[in-house]
Amino acid sequence: MSWASSLDLDKALIACHQDLLGDWFRDPWGWPELDWVVATRRDLIEERLESTDVRAISKIDVPKENFGIRPAMVMDPLDRLAYQALVGHLSVPLIGGMHRNAYGWRLPVKGMTAGLYSPNDKQWGNYRSYLSLLAGEFDVALKTDIVSCFASIPVERLIEEIEGKVTRASARPIVDHLVPRLKSWTKVSGRSGIPQRFQASAVLANLYLSQLDEVLEHHSSEVDYDSGKRHSFVRWMDDVWLFGEDAGNLRHAQVEINSALNDMGLHMNSGKTELLEGKQVALSAREVEHSAIEEELLFGKLLLKKKLVTKRLDELVERLVDAKETASRTSLKFATTRMRTYKHFVKVDSFMEVAMRMPQGADSLARLFRDAKRTGGMEDWYIDYLGKPWSKVEWAAAQLGTMFPSRGKVGRPIQEEFASILSRGGSSLPMTAVAAQRLAKWNRKEARVVIAEAVKRAENPLHRRVLALAGLEAGCSQTNVTKWLGEFPENAVTLELLRDRSFRKLPLKPDFAGS
Repeated sequence: MSWASSLDLDKALIACHQDLLGDWFRDPWGWPELDWVVATRRDLIEERLESTDVRAISKIDVPKENFGIRPAMVMDPLDRLAYQALVGHLSVPLIGGMHRNAYGWRLPVKGMTAGLYSPNDKQWGNYRSYLSLLAGEFDVALKTDIVSCFASIPVERLIEEIEGKVTRASARPIVDHLVPRLKSWTKVSGRSGIPQRFQASAVLANLYLSQLDEVLEHHSSEVDYDSGKRHSFVRWMDDVWLFGEDAGNLRHAQVEINSALNDMGLHMNSGKTELLEGKQVALSAREVEHSAIEEELLFGKLLLKKKLVTKRLDELVERLVDAKETASRTSLKFATTRMRTYKHFVKVDSFMEVAMRMPQGADSLARLFRDAKRTGGMEDWYIDYLGKPWSKVEWAAAQLGTMFPSRGKVGRPIQEEFASILSRGGSSLPMTAVAAQRLAKWNRKEARVVIAEAVKRAENPLHRRVLALAGLEAGCSQTNVTKWLGEFPENAVTLELLRDRSFRKLPLKPDFAGS
């Protein structure tokens, strides 16, 4: 049995599915190759694991607050699964000793199993709970984060950390096949550090940031907790809180933390570094967790029965609308999710007025406009938006395009716009995916012609994949779909999946379809 066949692909698949929740690239079909290859053709992934090279990626630029950009990438499904499997196998030596006060993307504190991570929703709840406890115990807090954390991690130094942690000879082949992949991704132009939005990368980042945890513990105070002694800091990946009783001591700690980060090749985000005192400590902590809004909504639901209390939620929406491009992406997701959950659409029009200036929340806003049944009146708005400078962050334009449901009726101008996007070529993977998939649903005849032409200009295998699958949806021939996919080795697994299904159309993910 080869070393590759000893890797736990089932756990790697679970990690992949966790990544796909909220992934920056929303694949219309949810990457069905992942489940199929694990269930049916493990030989294909084992063959990929035996190689140390990586296949082509697609670069995407994801907007942050204030029109900052996250340089991200999309991997083909086999590389994604291989990356998760390699890191998952090594996860116990890599992060088994991770500090208890660091939350998210970690193994459980008790009962660790390689590659089986604690659910992040549970981690977020634990993080919020401990943050709230510390905010109630201490009068002073320092909060900060790291500039472009994943993109800034020095890969050569990360590799040193990996090799220092993994000492078993039996694990050496796994390290030897992980390291070249990490080095290869740094050679992609415009990309550095480790790929973002992958559980495997988060594990490696937590390994690297364990050096920061040591500094935070040194400057923290001991705290009595139900499970024993703890320390007065919390870390959620690169978001850090350190609590104390003296402002001077925390400012001293800030200098030491900044120095430690610089030694690691990282940089403290001075624009997001704050020293909080008195009531501001608890207020700021509650702002992070939005607990007051949750309590108010729950109060209205349980105690007032059908009467919904939304005062605090409405106030949050007003603050976000006023902030526009500087509004927190996390808070936008929180607010719009609660509005959809409780069908509270009173403030939707306020978001519509500033949506062009909120690229960081475009995916959340698209879902809100769709669920609030506003999209019928937004077709002209969307076409106007695509012609303005605000839409040049194409990830946001693609996300907003998903607000028009696959099964809904749209006017001819929207269809023509998506056809034009495909005909011009050169669009990002997210925009190519939404334009091709929606056109295939709305106008099959036109889609077949436009997609056949677009394929000729699609030189990236991942772009070719979405065009081929949309073409199948539109009724393109099996011969053409086979030819389009067969020209790239990265798409061999997709082609094998379709053959196994006798080229039946792949089901769409409901969230992407808008149903």
